[in-house]
Amino acid sequence: MIKKWMVFFLCFSFVSLVSCSNEPSSDDFPDKSIQLIVAFSPGAATDTQARIISKYANDYLGQELVIVNKPGGGGQVGWNSFSTVEPNGYTLAAYNLPHIITQPLVGQTSFEVDTFEPLVNWGGDPTVFAVRSDSEIQSLEDLIAQAKKSPGSITVGNAGLYVGQHLATLLLEDAADIDLEDVPFQGAADAIASLLGGHTDVVAGNLSDIYRLGSDVLPLAIATEERHSFSPDIPTFVELGYPEVIMSTDRGIAARKDTPPEIIDKLEKAFMQILEDEDFLAEMEQAGADMLILNRAEVIADMELRTGTYQELLKNIGVID
Repeated sequence: MIKKWMVFFLCFSFVSLVSCSNEPSSDDFPDKSIQLIVAFSPGAATDTQARIISKYANDYLGQELVIVNKPGGGGQVGWNSFSTVEPNGYTLAAYNLPHIITQPLVGQTSFEVDTFEPLVNWGGDPTVFAVRSDSEIQSLEDLIAQAKKSPGSITVGNAGLYVGQHLATLLLEDAADIDLEDVPFQGAADAIASLLGGHTDVVAGNLSDIYRLGSDVLPLAIATEERHSFSPDIPTFVELGYPEVIMSTDRGIAARKDTPPEIIDKLEKAFMQILEDEDFLAEMEQAGADMLILNRAEVIADMELRTGTYQELLKNIGVID
């Protein structure tokens, strides 16, 4: 009897030891490549900037950062997918604000803002309204005059419903008392392609994308309080008489809710080191990326503030009750 008990005890101890040895240890993290879900099309601003970050990941994380594009629904496809991943730090998401706050407020998503454990914020990207250079619309005044004359006749492409660019369109419609035809795409790259192909009249896009298009497009207005140093010739909505139209797309990296705190700390430290790298910053500037670097604590505080702000905004323009 004693021998049988001893055999059972030794077998149980061996199995337990093997099982424990197979469990991932935060001390060894990361010991394999990390995936970064980008919820937009390749070639758009979020993807372009995330790929620059990935180039420097091995230097500071010690592992490759693999970009995984999952576009659709203004980011919802990718972020819905992210809501189901294991919270072990090996699958991260590039988040966009206000998108991950506003979309759950207005529709059914698998994610909430609390799904995301922010690590760092890397950039801010003001919304710009632009047309093709050969468009009949040559100014914001032209756009508004035509919209008043023929409500719903002007099509405005954006990266998806209730993303920052769409909110800017809703704000302009409300402020100018006009009716525009919103056309959501899978991402900014698709919205820009539609504009350049003559399928939509206007794009509500990111400054970084419009900046890179050069003379192919004519920017009409930028949704900042003051003119932007990257493109000082673009007038603001504020100076054109629409001070309500202030909007940008801010970008960062998040882990899944319930990721162990020690892994969160490692990831935050590594990404903050990347964001302080001089070569990295030079590449981002060349890509037209406007940096807005925030650490984890700063992003959490910012998200809490924005949640109330966007709820009020959506109520004011009649999107939610």
